[in-house]
Amino acid sequence: MRNSLLIATTLCAIGAPALAQSGRENPSADWAFINGQIHTMDQAGTVAEAIGIEDGEIVYVGHAAGLASVIGIGTKVIDLERHMVLPGFVEGHIHPTAGALIMRGVDLQTDDKEEILDRLSDYAEANPDLPVVHGYGVRTHIWLDGDGFPTAAMLDEIDPDRPIFLWAVNGHAAWANSKAFELAGVDADTPDTVPGFSFFERDEAGNPKGWIVEVPAQLQVLSKLIDLNYDYAAEGVAEWLPKFSEAGITTVHDYGVQGLGAEEGFQIFVDLEDAGEMPLRLQGSFYWNDPNVDPVAALRSLNDQFDSELVTARSLKINMDGDDEGYSALYTAPYSDNPEASPEPIIPIDILNDAVKRADAAGFNVICHCFGDAAVRHVLDAIELAIAENPPRDRRNVISHGLLVHPDDIPRFADLGVTWDSSGAWMSFDPVLENVSIPRLGRERVDKLYPMKAIADAGGNVSLGSDWPAAGFISEMRPLVAIRTAVMRQLPGRDDVPPLGGDAARVPVDLAIRANTINAAKGMGRDHEVGSLEVGKKADLVVLSENLYKIDPSTIHEVDVLYTMMNGRLTWDYSAE
Repeated sequence: MRNSLLIATTLCAIGAPALAQSGRENPSADWAFINGQIHTMDQAGTVAEAIGIEDGEIVYVGHAAGLASVIGIGTKVIDLERHMVLPGFVEGHIHPTAGALIMRGVDLQTDDKEEILDRLSDYAEANPDLPVVHGYGVRTHIWLDGDGFPTAAMLDEIDPDRPIFLWAVNGHAAWANSKAFELAGVDADTPDTVPGFSFFERDEAGNPKGWIVEVPAQLQVLSKLIDLNYDYAAEGVAEWLPKFSEAGITTVHDYGVQGLGAEEGFQIFVDLEDAGEMPLRLQGSFYWNDPNVDPVAALRSLNDQFDSELVTARSLKINMDGDDEGYSALYTAPYSDNPEASPEPIIPIDILNDAVKRADAAGFNVICHCFGDAAVRHVLDAIELAIAENPPRDRRNVISHGLLVHPDDIPRFADLGVTWDSSGAWMSFDPVLENVSIPRLGRERVDKLYPMKAIADAGGNVSLGSDWPAAGFISEMRPLVAIRTAVMRQLPGRDDVPPLGGDAARVPVDLAIRANTINAAKGMGRDHEVGSLEVGKKADLVVLSENLYKIDPSTIHEVDVLYTMMNGRLTWDYSAE
């Protein structure tokens, strides 16, 4: 639908009873939505036709005729024309400030090496006044051949006089030219930033070859090329936030500020809130990947500083392992193509157990980067120890990524009340799995990746979070793409490739929607506020052009977001574009 929804100022007819309504004495709704297919995502799976909103809160859900009890002169009534309404999408894992830093310049997401260089050359030529040539989305799997990772010399041919800095699609590597290394003062005598974890690929003489591994070394270079300050990050945030609203996102779980100090990163969103320009609610975390830092004290400090209506710091983000490309993920069985690889946990297990126990005692939940099944087990063990030692409380711990989960650990998610969160757009047999995961893990383990359905069937809470801007193959934060791919186990445009894990791994549409609404809210501990359309909850909703339950699931990603509302305020209007 490309025309504006009918909006009138009127009273609604009376007659039919409400399914639920507010107990307010003198209600006078600001908004009333009628004639819709409103899938509330409540526990009963209620579908309503009307909803009333007052002061940013849902005050009525039910039949249109029953709205008379909550609306009055001045209420804006919207005829939904039978369009689908869902709760605003809840993003279970994302990095908005990192996206503001990384997603700059030219998009280089392609499997064609020559096309990368052509796009970059065209961009550099079209922007001669840029002091730094930026790009993002370089796919790493295309370089895992005999020639190895790309070199600075390849970029020097495009522009030897300006620094070039390109982010890999996974956010954990970068590619720079010689001028960038020169300006950063990185040469053969420069020690690796974090030996064994974050470093520069080097030639035989020790000079940087062009490929940079992990965020600390990336920022060591990038910070000398540009001023990674509040203004720079805020500019990127302002560019991307409207795209979140366009995608229907109203709540996000930020898994750690990177590239800025944590306080600066949170302050960007607080300032937007103070200015009345914050289009979503953000729950953030303290990002912990250094065992020499006390994360509980650091999180306490952030929690004390940031606890407003829309911006909070509530979680401890633990980085336990790496990924398969660098043989740095933690598995219970060896790598198939490199059995001698023996990666160590980024956080030693004794330090992990102590920190999780202390965080739990302080009332903080933990969330983690757990790529392999051994990493998953270590964090589940730590949570189990904390539960055994500390008093009961409403715990909302999350294992994120969880690409592989050992069968023995699948029921533990339900037993321990831990949410399994992963990226729907990654649940496909994409070229990264073909070129990296199958050689590293073998086909049998690959077919068991992303056990979303198995954990849900065992009673565990499963949620979807994009990890944007990071990705293995495609950087994608739109929930409709995540839902489509989780259901089909195939990325859009790759329906000729067998579904990852076979048909049995596909999840029902309802589960995928819940994973990006109420289930993600449960993982955040915010299901009392958001995630479903129920009286007393925040007025966060999204209006879609098609009913996701009634269309071919392979077309879900093509559905338009017509309207997004957060806190009773329209943050996206399709018809206005």
